[in-house]
Amino acid sequence: MKKIATGTLFMICICAYAYPQKIVFSQDVKSDTVRPTKGPNLKNYTHLYVGLGFPIFTNEDLNFIKPGSSMIVNYGFRYKRRLNNTFALGFDFSVNWAAYKIKQGSDKSIPDSTKHDKEKFQVNSLTPAFFARINVGRRGNKIGNYLDLGGYGSWNWKKAYKTSDKLDNNEIARITLARLSYMESLSYGLLARIGVNRYVISARYRLSNLFKDSAGYAELPRLSVGLEIGLFK
Repeated sequence: MKKIATGTLFMICICAYAYPQKIVFSQDVKSDTVRPTKGPNLKNYTHLYVGLGFPIFTNEDLNFIKPGSSMIVNYGFRYKRRLNNTFALGFDFSVNWAAYKIKQGSDKSIPDSTKHDKEKFQVNSLTPAFFARINVGRRGNKIGNYLDLGGYGSWNWKKAYKTSDKLDNNEIARITLARLSYMESLSYGLLARIGVNRYVISARYRLSNLFKDSAGYAELPRLSVGLEIGLFK
């Protein structure tokens, strides 16, 4: 009888242990997973980029710079905030190095009629910009195809005029005039970009003048067109 009672008690303990217990604490791992917000086509995305642009005259009567050899190099970062599958907003901040090389023709008049072996205006600037983006087509978590429209402002922290001439004794005379008082320190304009993933065709149109009215010079090209490459995977 004692053995039966002991066995019965053992079976009751086994059954009680095996019976489903009340859940005191549980965690749904799937529902607790945080969705990523940083990525090419996610809520926030930041990347670096480099660009090369060429100033283009829209008025041939004022064309006094060398096309092709005059150029603008820029390097900066870009932030994009996704609003929905079609629209986004963002801003840039870039450093720009612009060289406007002057033609040495018989009709040369800017900044004077003196001819040089090499002559240029150099304008280096810090440029913040804001833009609205329209995304085109399906792209997954990629930059994809898009159109940017916006505006920019620049602080021209370096404004210089440079000449270089080879002398008879094979020496080279280089002259640099900096802090040009007849050039503006601030400028602003409009921008547009057409992008396919990391590759971008960009255009800027400067609304303000670089030369002050008191200088009496024809204005440097307002329009520049170039290529940018995004530095991301």
